[in-house]
Amino acid sequence: MAQPFGRVDRDLPIYVRIADAIHEEIVSGALQPNTKLPSEHALMEKYGVARETVRRALARLQASGFIYARRAVGNFVSEPLVDQELDELFSFSEVMAHRGMKAGARLLAAEIQELSAVDSPVLAALHLPVGERVIYLRRLRLGNKQPLVIATTFLPARLFPGFLDQDLKRKHVYDIMEQVYSRRPDDATQTFEAVTLNGEDAKRLAVAPGSPALLITRIGYSKGTPVEYATDYYRGDRTRFRVRLGHID
Repeated sequence: MAQPFGRVDRDLPIYVRIADAIHEEIVSGALQPNTKLPSEHALMEKYGVARETVRRALARLQASGFIYARRAVGNFVSEPLVDQELDELFSFSEVMAHRGMKAGARLLAAEIQELSAVDSPVLAALHLPVGERVIYLRRLRLGNKQPLVIATTFLPARLFPGFLDQDLKRKHVYDIMEQVYSRRPDDATQTFEAVTLNGEDAKRLAVAPGSPALLITRIGYSKGTPVEYATDYYRGDRTRFRVRLGHID
């Protein structure tokens, strides 16, 4: 016998009602992250519908990021999206703490580079001449031990002498910039771009090659001086950004 749909709107198409009913179970906590959903056959029996209707409902949930599929295994509840506000300049670690999540990082690269390309976007952003040395950092940022962001950071080496001698595996970059050099960014410009992940980056973020991501390019300023050029690749299935806009007279 088909089961009731709870509080969902009965004027909606039935596949939407099924998707909304499953979504209610996810939001209420009845279905926890990474829990396997009932099989298509079980859902057909539960709601008294055809297989195609169930598949449309599951596709709707997957497109919205509430579930994910494992080939030949089934459908599972996704981890909740990480909301990030864009009204203020926060570090990744501060965002995680605000969301009640534990931040982590894996240091992928840390070195001094000499940039010689005339058209280097890093040199242009940091107002540096050709041949200037920069600190290059590449990190995999984690939230509750799950990979969320691949972060690449460039800092002017002359402004941060001895930066690579710091404990980069345990200390946060912004904390070092502030506590050791008094040059933490207090202002920034950011651009956002929808991209797809290549094989290497996709593997690090534990998603399939070609998966969507959001590329954020940031120029950070400290007292008006550019001190940071960063490119961050955020997993498209785990991240959501919010910005509050006001009317300008």
